[in-house]
Amino acid sequence: MRNTFGTKEKSAFGFDAENNQASSPDQLAVVWSGEREVVVASPIPGDAAGSYDLDLARFPAGFNLTAALAMRRAGNANLSQFSEQTNYLTAVSDFSERTRILALSGDVLAFDDDELIEWLVNAERQMFLGTDNHPVFETALEDTACSIRRLPNGQVAMTEVPRQHIQATRERIRSLIGESAPGFTNLTVETPLRCAARYFLTALPEGAVVLRDEKASEATAFLLIGKAGFSYGLWSPAAGLFSEYAFSAPAEINRLSRTTDENSGGFSPEIIAAERRARQPQYESSIAAPTEEVRSPRDERLEKYVRHALDQLFLQLSPEKLEQLELSSYAQVVWGSEPGLSEVIAPIVAEYSANSGLDFFQLPAPSDEAVAGGLLFGSFTFGDATAAGAEIVPPVNLARDILVLADKEEIERRRIEEIHLLKRRNQAVFALLAPIVLVFAALLAITADLIRTQIMTGIREIRADAQTLNLKPALDRRKSYEANLKWYQEFITQVSGLRRQQPVGIGMLYELNSSYPFNIDPSFYVADLKLGNTGGTARSAAPAAAGATNNANCFDCVEIRGLARNKDAVTSFLRSLEFAGGTGSGTRLFSNLAYEVQETAAPTAAPTSTQPALPAMTGSNLTNSNTAPGVIAWSIRGNYMPMAEFAPPDKNKPPTPPGTAATPAAATATPAPTP
Repeated sequence: MRNTFGTKEKSAFGFDAENNQASSPDQLAVVWSGEREVVVASPIPGDAAGSYDLDLARFPAGFNLTAALAMRRAGNANLSQFSEQTNYLTAVSDFSERTRILALSGDVLAFDDDELIEWLVNAERQMFLGTDNHPVFETALEDTACSIRRLPNGQVAMTEVPRQHIQATRERIRSLIGESAPGFTNLTVETPLRCAARYFLTALPEGAVVLRDEKASEATAFLLIGKAGFSYGLWSPAAGLFSEYAFSAPAEINRLSRTTDENSGGFSPEIIAAERRARQPQYESSIAAPTEEVRSPRDERLEKYVRHALDQLFLQLSPEKLEQLELSSYAQVVWGSEPGLSEVIAPIVAEYSANSGLDFFQLPAPSDEAVAGGLLFGSFTFGDATAAGAEIVPPVNLARDILVLADKEEIERRRIEEIHLLKRRNQAVFALLAPIVLVFAALLAITADLIRTQIMTGIREIRADAQTLNLKPALDRRKSYEANLKWYQEFITQVSGLRRQQPVGIGMLYELNSSYPFNIDPSFYVADLKLGNTGGTARSAAPAAAGATNNANCFDCVEIRGLARNKDAVTSFLRSLEFAGGTGSGTRLFSNLAYEVQETAAPTAAPTSTQPALPAMTGSNLTNSNTAPGVIAWSIRGNYMPMAEFAPPDKNKPPTPPGTAATPAAATATPAPTP
């Protein structure tokens, strides 16, 4: 019946979070294949960046394994030496493990991990009964190492092994790594069947097929057969590894295994056969094949043993178990064997497959190598974000069972007491050595300060010299820029003085040149041009009314004289000067313009021009003009406004009071009638 309280995704059961080294390749998996061989495996960097491969080696059990592993790791740059951080992985090899689902009520299953561990410890002490009316624990926790794991369907499965076997495995690992063994070994002990199932589901494509969603309600059976014993179990994506049993081989099979080991010197039959073929290449071809298959008594005993293992497996494949876990059917049987047994097992497996209708799949690697690979898949990421094998088949660490987890508080209390005693001992030692330490520390501090001061002074001097060298080009450039700036300032001063001496003559000539009325009178001629303090029309009307024709203080006066044949050309020229500077610019270049013309002979007819009268000058500057008949002598006088900027201050003008705007004098000349 499925638990109605759901699945807890994260659980601390079965592994030690403090020793979890899934991201560190410093790991060693060791698997004993009976009393004959030992398989060791470690992750090594692969060809691609961030990928890892398995470094797997097989050694005889009687070999000096400690020295062999040390030499192998020293000769391979990708393998590090053993240290306190090395994570050791192994599997029990005495075929005494068992995994079963605990008959717990829904209230107990709803406990969190710590509460469930405490309840189980009390259940063992007080002999609590499960929902099947049997004791939860059949043996005492002092004699059995138990590890519990929550299954995906919410149930709790317990894996148990005799505690003495776990202690023997720990001592076996300590003897393996020799004198380099640290005080506390990071040891993980699992069952072979769980590791083989993890290897199949993680590393093989056939295992990926089993993990599909449509296979979630199917159960897969696993079977491992060796001469020392066999183990089988059931796994499902929906229920996890919920059943596991192991049995030792009969005594006669064990004797056959020991006899083979004694005759082979500790090597497997495959190794002996390979050496024999290497020494005698023609050995097999020189022997005639027998006409009939002859089976030795040894083969018959092995076949009987294999059939017994398969019969025990099929006893577990019951419909009642599927109904209890809400599973639909059994998908296949995955089996593996140690080297030398696959030839005996394969025909028997084919026979059982034909009779039962189940599919049988053989692991491509020997069972001990598959177990070693499954250990690493559950403990190392192999370049991925998480350990994929641990997510599919979570590991259980029998070296840290529920009794060890329940005693964490007592262990922590003892550790605190040891730390307190160590602190007291350190305080006593420090009290005796404090004066000497203080004097030595003072001398050392003074010496260190002097050395530091000298070093810092030297560093500052080096930095100052380097900064001086870096700033010298910039300083030279600054001096050069200052000299150039001084020269340019003097040059601008001189040019400004020259500009004030002759400020606007060239500009006025450009303006006059663009205003000449050559389109009306091509013979228009300018004979004389006077600019500056040369006399002419005054700025104010008062001197003009008094009849003054010269103004000694007229700094911006201009007088233009010339000859023309058409009076309209003179009028057009005057108009262009009045509007010089542009009608939309808001400024005028000329002001107070007046003109005068003189003809040698009177015109025969009155002028027909309808233009308005232009301002005429008071007085005449064209007296005694000896011109040819038909030629007009003309004169234009006025003020050129840009020269007012450079006019010297008027000494006779009273200063303007602050805040009072100066009233400009009237600069309009009284127009005179046209002669």
